[in-house]
Amino acid sequence: MVMDMFTLGGISAEPGRAAFGYIKAIELVDGTDAGLPVHLVNGAKPGPTVFIGAGAHGDEINGVRAVVEAVSRIDPSRLAGRVVAVPVQNPIAYRARFRLVTLNQLDSQNMHRCFPGSAGGDTSARLCNLILEKIIKAAGASFVIDCHTGSTGSYYPPLVFVSTIGPQDAVEKSLAGARAFNAPLTIQAGGKAGVYALGNMLHMVAIEQGIPAIGCELGTALPAEDKHSTVGADGIMNVLAHLGMIEAPPPDTSGQVILDEIFELRAERGGICDYLVSPGDPVQEGQAVARVINVFGDVVEEIASPITGRVVTCTYWGSINQGERLVRIGRSTKTAA
Repeated sequence: MVMDMFTLGGISAEPGRAAFGYIKAIELVDGTDAGLPVHLVNGAKPGPTVFIGAGAHGDEINGVRAVVEAVSRIDPSRLAGRVVAVPVQNPIAYRARFRLVTLNQLDSQNMHRCFPGSAGGDTSARLCNLILEKIIKAAGASFVIDCHTGSTGSYYPPLVFVSTIGPQDAVEKSLAGARAFNAPLTIQAGGKAGVYALGNMLHMVAIEQGIPAIGCELGTALPAEDKHSTVGADGIMNVLAHLGMIEAPPPDTSGQVILDEIFELRAERGGICDYLVSPGDPVQEGQAVARVINVFGDVVEEIASPITGRVVTCTYWGSINQGERLVRIGRSTKTAA
């Protein structure tokens, strides 16, 4: 079967070729457009269509680098199927090197929690609607990979997250894709997986609409960390291989840890924060994970883990206010075979 020309948003790629360009997104005050950069990779052979995105938060550079690196590794002449990649999904926040859209106080929304969006909504809602309707669905995507990092001050080990809420077929394919990604930790977001179980995130909305989807976390915001962006690119390529789009040996997935319940530990006192664990570390119930020291040198609080599990993220500001999050810990219920 001969592949057809692949056209999306005015960008066209011939079979066995790649193309890139911008899709018009948001007109700014000076009349210029904050467009979405789009890579189209049109394989020489038929196969699935995969959407890969990053940069929904403008400070999450490792995700952007992971997508760019993965696309650069794909040989269109040997690809079965199509890849649509948008390394910067929030161009306004990306320009500002800031997590959120910063056009005004009314529209400073968390884009990652605005899906499916609305063509007539605020700026973030319009970006989400454009990505979901005019890119993912218009391309006929059969799998979605959404790359993230921790926000500024928050650090994650490489992990993949996946929703378990939605049509069974989409959930099962998503879980299989998450396993193929081969991150050390996998968060299965059902009813108790904390922030990853919130609605209006791309991975959850996609699955609810029948499109298998996963997301990943890759380190922290702003600093470019090659070790984490490479893990992300490797994971993307693992998923493409799992879907039969490229040829590659399957990775050893035996060491993956599954987490399905997330606990947030917050400071009850303010002061200097001293962490006793690192992201990804195993912890035991009752183990001290952090302590708060006041400006006179007194330890005013020691924070213990309420469960046996894994450290999912730490907030590395160095200082902490009462009520701010210190650590997220995930409960490990099983290990992938």
